[in-house]
Amino acid sequence: MNCKNCATALRLEYRFCPTCGAKTEVQRITFKALIRDVVDRFFNLDNSVVRTLTQMIVRPEAVIGGYISGLRKRYLNPISYLGIALTLSGIMIFVMQKMYGGEIDFTGGAENVNPEFTRKWANIAFDFNAVFFLLYFPVLALPAFLLFNKVRYNLAEHFVVLVYTIAEFSILTFPISLGFLIYDAEHYMDFSRYTLLVTLAYVLWVLWRINSYKFLPFLGRSIAFLAMVVFLFFVLIMGLMVVLILTGYFDLSDFKPVETAQAISSSAINWAS
Repeated sequence: MNCKNCATALRLEYRFCPTCGAKTEVQRITFKALIRDVVDRFFNLDNSVVRTLTQMIVRPEAVIGGYISGLRKRYLNPISYLGIALTLSGIMIFVMQKMYGGEIDFTGGAENVNPEFTRKWANIAFDFNAVFFLLYFPVLALPAFLLFNKVRYNLAEHFVVLVYTIAEFSILTFPISLGFLIYDAEHYMDFSRYTLLVTLAYVLWVLWRINSYKFLPFLGRSIAFLAMVVFLFFVLIMGLMVVLILTGYFDLSDFKPVETAQAISSSAINWAS
């Protein structure tokens, strides 16, 4: 008997292929089997999920440091963890767009924001939510690599740190965010801003747990970290705006405040009369 996946010769008592690890017995396809296969392959939802979720709350250094040092079975790997977070984020965006898209205030309370800019930016936020989610990692990983590196992790390993951290926070806050959206969709963006602050606080806490800095050095590095993150976010948003303008998605008139647009319109009417 040979393995159906890698053609390795198998003994009759083998339940798994010693070369590729595939099962030697192939069962009939049922809906139950399909669901189990999807869960196993894409999410690996066994007890390692619960263990990873809880340990990232109390001992994140054990999860992250364990994975980086070669402990790959006890906790869920960062890519699978990120997959869960992205799935929940996609569900959140779907609910926002399909059920509450007209109620959410994307202006942040500003009264003079051009409605056309708000509409276009909302479409970008909905359509490219996963891209924005992934952009968190370089913006946070680079400052962490430069300022919090007592354990001598390289930049790629700091990406692992941030993937675990952001995915953990996203998974934990999903039911809270969904509940707030259902309760008060109009002020959801205000809630999101507070959530972002808590996210940064959690990131700093994880970095402190990993590096074990004393209070004053940690405080100084935290201030520098936040300043660098704000700067990188600003550069990222400005770069994105330039690209959107150059590609024709945004027009310069979209950035004009409502009062300016109304004043121009009134002036044109007065001139014509």
